[in-house]
Amino acid sequence: MASRSTRFSCAVGTALAVALGAACAPAAYAAEPQPLFGKTGESLPLSQAAFVDLLPFAHEDSTPDLDQVQALAEQRMAEETARVAAERSDKRLDYDPALIAAIGNQLNGGHTICCPAYACAYGDAILTGQANGHEAYGCGCCTWPGWGGGNSSFRSLGSDAALLREAYDEIAAGRPTVIHVSGPYGEHWICLMGYQDVQDPDNLTLDNFLALDPANGEEHVASYRYAPYGDACQHVSDLR
Repeated sequence: MASRSTRFSCAVGTALAVALGAACAPAAYAAEPQPLFGKTGESLPLSQAAFVDLLPFAHEDSTPDLDQVQALAEQRMAEETARVAAERSDKRLDYDPALIAAIGNQLNGGHTICCPAYACAYGDAILTGQANGHEAYGCGCCTWPGWGGGNSSFRSLGSDAALLREAYDEIAAGRPTVIHVSGPYGEHWICLMGYQDVQDPDNLTLDNFLALDPANGEEHVASYRYAPYGDACQHVSDLR
């Protein structure tokens, strides 16, 4: 009967062969010594590197331990599962505050009717890492370039529930949205760029969303002074 170490070596050898795309080497190749993972200093493909990281004995002289390898693999799987689960309830898209400051806002810029253009500029700053002036989107009359176009026509989802579910799905995929809301000064547009405390993606309110507000260029919970406008209008990036 094969010893435990022999069986382990066979298992690891087989796994390495699969992970590295190896096949049975011909005799001519086998006759010439080859580095295990290619030339010295050569970067491994991600799958290979990830597999090697699971093998502590690949980096140092130690006795292979199948239980150790299995425990490490299970730990990493559990960490990834936890990360994915956490993102279902809470996610915030990163952005550079300096870009938002460079774009400006309605309060400082004096453009009191340009909220949709500022909101689109904020969204593109998140997506592209570039600060476009709000006038690129149509100062005074937003034409939604890169956000559905349509010469200022609004895109309606038919219901607030559908709008918020789409906003959740877009942010989950790494993309902000621009939505129509009502506030203390009437109708307004804000850029949604995060969600929080989500229990049911089909039962959301603005309490569940984070937004960049063109009125002042600040990040807030979207419901801090806004509610859905009632026309279920939302624009999404053409980069979908």
